[in-house]
Amino acid sequence: MSTSWIIVGVLVFLFIIVAVIVIAVVTFLLMRRRGTTHPKPLPGADMSAVPIGGAALASTPESEPQRPTPLPSYADSPTPSRPSSPPPAAHPALGDDDRLATIDPSRTVAITPEKDVAPINYGSIRFVSGLLAGQEFDITPRGSCIGRDSTLSEIVITDPRISKRHVWIGVKDGRVIIADQNSRNGTFVNDPKSQRVTETPLSQGDTVILGESDVARFEYQK
Repeated sequence: MSTSWIIVGVLVFLFIIVAVIVIAVVTFLLMRRRGTTHPKPLPGADMSAVPIGGAALASTPESEPQRPTPLPSYADSPTPSRPSSPPPAAHPALGDDDRLATIDPSRTVAITPEKDVAPINYGSIRFVSGLLAGQEFDITPRGSCIGRDSTLSEIVITDPRISKRHVWIGVKDGRVIIADQNSRNGTFVNDPKSQRVTETPLSQGDTVILGESDVARFEYQK
């Protein structure tokens, strides 16, 4: 019984050895066949991936990769960059003499001072009788009122026969005139017995009489 088991064990051992040898031979033949049928590498191809001894890994043949379309190169004609301008140099503070020296005479404009227009002289009045005898007053375009009340008149004659606002003298339409202000005793020109005036222009040398009793007189002088 033991002898038969020994024989069976020897046969199994021999079978295993034969199987290993067969597998090794088949593997060697397959590897050799692949080595002989391997395509010839293209010039410049990388051979670092092929194992030494002719054995090569199975790989699917790849199609030649498409070369990308080269993009236009702008390196040949670079756009010249504009040189940065240096910062302006600081100028020292200018004095009065330096400012005058830097004035551009071609850009100066002569300024002609306006001529002062002389005011029109409308003359004056001079009192020849009454409380203001000897006094003189200029005639203005705005005019002045002659009367007894200082709050209503610019030229004041403190005589009860003179009204508070007796007569106005000024400029109207470019002429010197007098205008009675509804006085009680009236206003006359050159003659106290003449007709009372309400408004009339004056001429050089005219005499204005205030009141019928000749309270005060003044002459118009131009």
